[in-house]
Amino acid sequence: MSLNILLSVILVLPHFAVTPQRILADLLPGNGEVQGWTKHRSMQHFVGEDLYEYIDGGAEIYHEYGFIQVAIQDYLSGEEKSVSVEIFEMASPGSAYGMYTFKTGTKGKIIRVGNDAQLDDYYMNFWKGSFLVTLTGFDETEETRQGLLAIAANVDSKMPAGGEKPRILSFLPEEDLKTRSLEYFTGYLGLRSSHPFFSLRITGFEEGIKGDYSGNFSLFLFRYSDTEECQKGFENTKGQEDSRGRRFFAFPYREFLMLLMGDVNPALAERVFGKTRKKIQE
Repeated sequence: MSLNILLSVILVLPHFAVTPQRILADLLPGNGEVQGWTKHRSMQHFVGEDLYEYIDGGAEIYHEYGFIQVAIQDYLSGEEKSVSVEIFEMASPGSAYGMYTFKTGTKGKIIRVGNDAQLDDYYMNFWKGSFLVTLTGFDETEETRQGLLAIAANVDSKMPAGGEKPRILSFLPEEDLKTRSLEYFTGYLGLRSSHPFFSLRITGFEEGIKGDYSGNFSLFLFRYSDTEECQKGFENTKGQEDSRGRRFFAFPYREFLMLLMGDVNPALAERVFGKTRKKIQE
């Protein structure tokens, strides 16, 4: 073999070793890695706009958060139980965290896997770094639940550590905040899903966070590209009502727009907005 050919082989091999599909495949458990569970059928892989082939009618929200690719692998146990694993690679840790908040609620069981994890009956979600992992069992038996946990732990062990939550979360006042109510969004689809009565036309923001408080109100914080865009967003809220016809309170500060909905009054709004301004200043 000539030197030129040998060099070509050396240069080409690493390229094939780090293809996007291979990266996700390496995160999935192989046969024998999780006791009692083996792969069933071939792995599926979708990139970019191909996600619409896999999720009919639900791909838009993934793209809004920054979808890159997904790998899907089914597993079977010796007792003919089944678990499906989906590993979504998103554009950033913030994107993965946002999709996690979109797909989880407040009633599931918190599990110590990844950066955050939640188990709900027969399915589980966790995020770590730029990855969101969804595991789905097809019954609620204890064997299936244990399979979900074991497979999730195996996937987690193969992922590199890291992935911080978006900084905007730190600006919400912590007192009386229901931490499991947090929802992070980067567009209007995520925003609309964050509150059952949200019907306001809030546009132009780059990211946002919503938190529910024990006083039966919700605080939204939107970040715009600059103070001018924030002011435009604030002006757009004037004259609007939520879907129940109730008023809300809005206030712009720097590039942030604060919005309070629920059982609110002027005194409460002034107090909450004041606390939020201090958090932004820190």
